Amino acid sequence: MGRSDLAQKAVNLAEKRLCEDRWPEYYDTRNGKFIGKQSRLMQTWTIAGFLTSKMLLKNPEKASLLFWEEDFEILQNCVCMLNKTGRRKCSRFAARSKILV
Repeated sequence: MGRSDLAQKAVNLAEKRLCEDRWPEYYDTRNGKFIGKQSRLMQTWTIAGFLTSKMLLKNPEKASLLFWEEDFEILQNCVCMLNKTGRRKCSRFAARSKILV
């Protein structure tokens, strides 16, 4: 988003804290000062997210690998399967109006 200085600052802070705190799953409080009460340590996704952030700072053009155009046919099928009433025919409009996470 054009704020590489801010991203670099965040990565530098994370580099100090994450290693020292043994790569926790998440931090609690608004400022993220405490390791979460139920947070697991040595989490692979924490390390992977950190390494990805460092890679993206060095090569911002690689961010395009993190997203792609939606396949509306697959999206439509997912929305139709999640729909509680199977009698209603699903449309592309209905599929586009749903947000799947």
